[in-house]
Amino acid sequence: MKPVIQFSNVSKRYNLGLTRTSLPSVISQWVKQNVRRGSNSSTNKKYYWALRDVSFNLEKGQSLALVGPNGAGKSTTLKLLAKITKPTSGTVEVDGQLSALIELGAGFHPDLTGRENIFLNGTILGLTYKDIQKRFDEIVDFSEIEEFIDTPVKRYSSGMTVRLGFAVASCIEPDILLVDEVLAVGDASFRQKCIERIKTLLNNGTSLIFVSHDMGLVRAICERAIYIEHGEVQRTGSSGEIIDLYNQVLEKRRIEKMSLSEDALDDIEGGVEVTKVEMIDMNGKPTREIYSDEPVEVRVKYNAYRNIGKSNAIVLIYRSDGLPCCNMRSYLDGFPMTIEKGQGEYSLKLDPLQLYGGMYYATTWVMNADDSDGIATGASEWFEVKNRTSGREAQIAVFEPNRKWDHSIQSTATVRSGEE
Repeated sequence: MKPVIQFSNVSKRYNLGLTRTSLPSVISQWVKQNVRRGSNSSTNKKYYWALRDVSFNLEKGQSLALVGPNGAGKSTTLKLLAKITKPTSGTVEVDGQLSALIELGAGFHPDLTGRENIFLNGTILGLTYKDIQKRFDEIVDFSEIEEFIDTPVKRYSSGMTVRLGFAVASCIEPDILLVDEVLAVGDASFRQKCIERIKTLLNNGTSLIFVSHDMGLVRAICERAIYIEHGEVQRTGSSGEIIDLYNQVLEKRRIEKMSLSEDALDDIEGGVEVTKVEMIDMNGKPTREIYSDEPVEVRVKYNAYRNIGKSNAIVLIYRSDGLPCCNMRSYLDGFPMTIEKGQGEYSLKLDPLQLYGGMYYATTWVMNADDSDGIATGASEWFEVKNRTSGREAQIAVFEPNRKWDHSIQSTATVRSGEE
């Protein structure tokens, strides 16, 4: 049987430094290239190879995970499969109806309602109006956003957008499903619901290409995996084997960095590497679901490969649409830090959290002694803030400060006495 995906000796190259794409700029560049044709000026061009000679096949009903660090080429592979971009060399063959969840809200028009976007996306994916009507109730039920289905998508939180996007992509039962990190946004119960839905699709013959930094999800969903780094396939095997290999590589590199000399550490993020940023609940456990009226701790773990000395830290929390919600600096709070070689952690407690309900993530920077230059950075997974009452959603506002109301009224008698 012919594979549903054949990725054969695929390479993808990008030109570095090309930032202007207006028509005059493109024409000017074309003229310059033709004038210089025949000279060796082309050898001065700088390129970035996102993929180099990558090959793999995927059979019907199989699930394959792409595992590797940031910049390995995983998302480029998905974009090639979805025909968002074309390969520089090699061939990409896709046999069957393909549905892609690559970016939050990709394919949704913000001014259209959820209902209208279901029909729009269904049509783009090749369904007829009657087909979409038959599946409409199932899509809405799966997304769990029925009361907002006639609200414009631009008013949706990122979690709601992902719910609807995944519902559309999965409920049409595509031959091939591409998923890139989007399951990281959403509460635990919905992620489990998505996992069960994916398993049902696999049992019914859908093929899956899955990208995630959550190795638990990879192990739960995929039977096979590819370890890819610097655009090249390093190894193919079962998901368990590849996850173990990836973890071993990360640990080996941490140990190697610890043994490097001071001079060799100059290019390693200033000698410090943030290894994990976690949200810790009131019981001291990592969490991705927090009530706004409860305390939360942002805990940062790092490896210092040399003595840094006096340092500072920044912790920022962003809403899912990229809006900075709060910026907290140890320097301004008068909290001294000294980083010495080895493993360490710093934390910041917010009591209570006080963010409006929605999806957020935290980032951190390790700063130098005078707080003027970043040494290392890291980010948390998405986390959901919940409210106990309605009216405190992220699209309404961001921050709910501690407050106290007051109200006074002058009596009629007092007013009249003053007038006299």
